[in-house]
Amino acid sequence: MIRTSTILFLTMMMLSVKGHASETQACDYNDTSCLMAVTEASIEQITEKRWRNHAYRDLAVSLAYDGDIDKAVTLISKIDNPDTQAMTVRAIGMALAINKDLSDETYKDVFSKLDNFSKTITHEGARDIAYTYIAMAQAFAGLDNDAMQTTLAMTKPELKNKALGETAEIQAERGDYDEAIKSINAIQSQSFKNKALGLVNDIFVKDEQFDLAYQTAIQITNATRKAKSLQNIIDAQIGLDQK
Repeated sequence: MIRTSTILFLTMMMLSVKGHASETQACDYNDTSCLMAVTEASIEQITEKRWRNHAYRDLAVSLAYDGDIDKAVTLISKIDNPDTQAMTVRAIGMALAINKDLSDETYKDVFSKLDNFSKTITHEGARDIAYTYIAMAQAFAGLDNDAMQTTLAMTKPELKNKALGETAEIQAERGDYDEAIKSINAIQSQSFKNKALGLVNDIFVKDEQFDLAYQTAIQITNATRKAKSLQNIIDAQIGLDQK
């Protein structure tokens, strides 16, 4: 005869298994909001910091792309590595700028929230890297004035010059010579400026915008870089590839 205590034990076991099964099957496969919540709960159980930070980064990008920028920024604050925080800011900004077609107002709201978070990054270098990526994303979204303001607010001259150069490349890729040159002219180092002009020249040559490539090349003050950029224009037009 089965004792009462045994019956109670078996009943509790069945309830436990049933509860666990319902917990693991709480979401429909296509209920992404539910899946994101379950994923976050799972991430909290990761003990290895590096992998936990990466998992928070990936989920933050998904949340932002799905329209929940506030929750995405909250997740960035759970990352305890400044470099990974900066890379998460980059991933969110680029994902939205390249793959979404949002209104300027919405983009401004997103970048404002990313900017506000970036101010809290404790490591100065990582903070400026985050600003670099925000500026690049703003340029991708066509918010050139905002991109300029973001870069000018950076503290490290080398990173600021690098950010201006990368912003100029993005502007050149969309064929906007005036904005690209405006970004380059804000660079304070002549060597950085020459490098940026050379890279922008390469972009215009690749796109067969030879008039813009020439206008860019003649502004280079380094004789070697200028000769190389002019040679690129010549070779592209005569069909000679010397690379």
